[in-house]
Amino acid sequence: MMKQNDRDSLSKSFEKAGFSQGDTASVFTGIAKLRADENSFSEHFEQNWSAALIKSECFYVLISQAVSAYSAHLSSLPEEITKDKRNTCTALSELHRRASQQYLEILTLIKNGFPDGAFARWRSMYELSVISSFIHKYGEPVAAGFIEASDSQDRYDWAMECGEFSERKKHVTFGDILKLCDMETDVWRENYTVANQTVHASPQGTFDRLGNKDKSEALSQRVDYGISAPAIHSANTLALISSMLFSIFPEEKTIDKMTLAARWLDELTETYCETHEKLFKE
Repeated sequence: MMKQNDRDSLSKSFEKAGFSQGDTASVFTGIAKLRADENSFSEHFEQNWSAALIKSECFYVLISQAVSAYSAHLSSLPEEITKDKRNTCTALSELHRRASQQYLEILTLIKNGFPDGAFARWRSMYELSVISSFIHKYGEPVAAGFIEASDSQDRYDWAMECGEFSERKKHVTFGDILKLCDMETDVWRENYTVANQTVHASPQGTFDRLGNKDKSEALSQRVDYGISAPAIHSANTLALISSMLFSIFPEEKTIDKMTLAARWLDELTETYCETHEKLFKE
């Protein structure tokens, strides 16, 4: 319901812009419908997906607890132990913070009915996991280059510090890094391809969108079909980046927290899959 002072303010703006009374009334009707549709979707989502979303939130809390345990562990270590991996720890910590924020962004898009937007954000999370894996593999020189490049326009040339590329190579691409990182990238290849199509102005991302169940028409509304994929993928990716960070200076409490998170990941996955199958019976 629109507040009266907002309505009055908008009416004056419409009048100033040359709207007729009919134009103004039709816009107000459209806004009311938009908000009604939003509320209707929220009720539908809460009724059907509440258990799954809560498990996604629980997973985030478990990861956050693991981060807290790891931070306390790092603070307790003498500088002579941490100094040789300081850049690696800094780079992976910042990548992890960014991935954690994107995980919350994905949950926000999911519970508001935007699976394609959520999958597009997962694409960025996946790329963070690739960069994390590359830095984790090659260590301090690469980590230092990554940090220093933050004040430049350098996207990937910092990766030259790994020593794997020819001096004649002009620029490093994300694909170059992807080939050298220690992740099982083949497992994610198809999903990453779909995510790229979702992000870019491709025909596939336009006509074959994640949330378009019957593939018969382009969508412009909130849907819950297709939300399981970004929900599950984002949790797996956050777990992967977390494991890389925590492996720099392993510690028992952090390992215990990550073990719980890994077990919970199975619960999360099962709930999303079961809910999707129950609702859409494919």
